[in-house]
Amino acid sequence: MRVLHTAIKMSLVGVITSLIALELGLAYWLTAGIVGILSISLTKRDSIVSSIKRLVDAIFGIMLATLMFIAFGYTFLVFSIFVFIFALASFQLKIQEGIILSLVLVSHLLLEEAFNFNMIGNELAILFIAVGIAMIFSIIYPQSTEKVLDKHVASIDQLIRDHLFMLSILMKDPEYHEEYYRHYALLDRKISKTIDEVELVDKDLLFTNDHSYLAYFHMRKEQASYIRHMYQHALKLKICHPFALEISDYVRTLASDIGLYDRATGQLRHLDLMMQGYKNSELPQSREEFEVRASLYQILNEIESFLMVKVEFHHSFPEFGYQHIS
Repeated sequence: MRVLHTAIKMSLVGVITSLIALELGLAYWLTAGIVGILSISLTKRDSIVSSIKRLVDAIFGIMLATLMFIAFGYTFLVFSIFVFIFALASFQLKIQEGIILSLVLVSHLLLEEAFNFNMIGNELAILFIAVGIAMIFSIIYPQSTEKVLDKHVASIDQLIRDHLFMLSILMKDPEYHEEYYRHYALLDRKISKTIDEVELVDKDLLFTNDHSYLAYFHMRKEQASYIRHMYQHALKLKICHPFALEISDYVRTLASDIGLYDRATGQLRHLDLMMQGYKNSELPQSREEFEVRASLYQILNEIESFLMVKVEFHHSFPEFGYQHIS
């Protein structure tokens, strides 16, 4: 869908810009449409940033080329030297997005074979019209909204719940761990795909974007890494220990608390009481029990890190859960 909208914007900008340039009687009017198309990117923010860079780079290129042509002549050799100097300078200044369109505009000056104020004005007019129309379309074109991000929030929260629910079952049923881990791998790929989509949507929010959504999804991605570690420790469980049953029940309760609001602080207090209880319990009676309890202890540590990430997010964005609808 995003590619479709980008194609629509490119088509509209290309046609409108070309028609405006034609109506104004500009030479090489079709170039205006091409420059406008080059100034459109997949996201609004990228389109605006790249348009500004292209504008700056093109003005720099026209000025440099004009000076070199006046000083050394309107020849292909001078143009070739200009290309090298201009490309190198553009990369050094990190505005290389404008190299291609700048060379197109400068080639028009070369074809004149003489200094011409009108032609320079023509090329600048093409540049400003094309980039201006592209920026206007990038800003006003309706596309992604916070409602789209809210849907992604609900989706990724459900994936995290599924992760934890499957983990709780694995701890009670270690015999079929391979099946559970395959399920985890599938969910992990879905989370990564969702975050990639959100990063694009985030770049469409220009004026009211505090990047809280993006921070939320990266927080969930970090939590997913802790869940991965929990799975790895759970896979080492060979017997169903009573502590494993208790932790499994806790993980299932934790899964039901996954959401926008800060329930992690309360869960941390509950977790601390559990860990204190286990520390005060009798020592393992066998090597097998020792290994099981060591794995369970690692899982508890991962759960603590999992919860701390959520708490830290709410410290940075305390109003997030109250501003957005899950």
